[in-house]
Amino acid sequence: MLPRKRRRIEFTRQTCFMLTVQLLVMLLVGWRLSVLIFAESSSHTVSTSMIRPAPTALSTRDVLPTPTPDFTIPARLITFPGASMSAPIIPAGRVGGTWETRHLGDSVGHLVGTSWLDGPGNNIVLAGHVESYTGDPGPFAHLFEAHEGDLIILREGTTESHYRVTAIKEVNPYDVSYVAQGGSSRLTLITCMDWDFEQNTYLGRLVVIAEPIIAAAQSP
Repeated sequence: MLPRKRRRIEFTRQTCFMLTVQLLVMLLVGWRLSVLIFAESSSHTVSTSMIRPAPTALSTRDVLPTPTPDFTIPARLITFPGASMSAPIIPAGRVGGTWETRHLGDSVGHLVGTSWLDGPGNNIVLAGHVESYTGDPGPFAHLFEAHEGDLIILREGTTESHYRVTAIKEVNPYDVSYVAQGGSSRLTLITCMDWDFEQNTYLGRLVVIAEPIIAAAQSP
């Protein structure tokens, strides 16, 4: 039996034209698929950034100008080496049933109505921002590094009072028991914590309590 001859494929003009058309169609389909995949990826990136915005503790409307210092009264200052901070203390007055803190900036606010050195009430309460509206660290940014036994110094003019940290607590924003007066002499520092991206607010407060060094030494 004679071997069958292989059929020779002849490339006519029509065959070449059809192959060219098929190749162009395949290239067009590949290009469309790449465009769709890139668009889907970009859309996913945008939606993710909208769901999780960068945290911002304060906005510009949450900030008031810092009052001009009154040089007729002695300057007040807090120094807290354990929290890497030293800052001036200015009044934080009561407005609408709470204390105004929008003007504090890099200063620490003494909550008006709470005690002061040698004053009645026994509980000196100071509040400070953990972060500014620009994202820069506030005066109490490192309050989370505090430990029991740390030294805190309050100054008014040439007078100094030394305190030792005795307790560090995390509380909810509506717990006002740490602002209450009465009881033993103490210093209370308060700042915000636990930023919530969805609610755009802080969900907690960090409270650092310190006692005068002499009183703390006498405590059981």
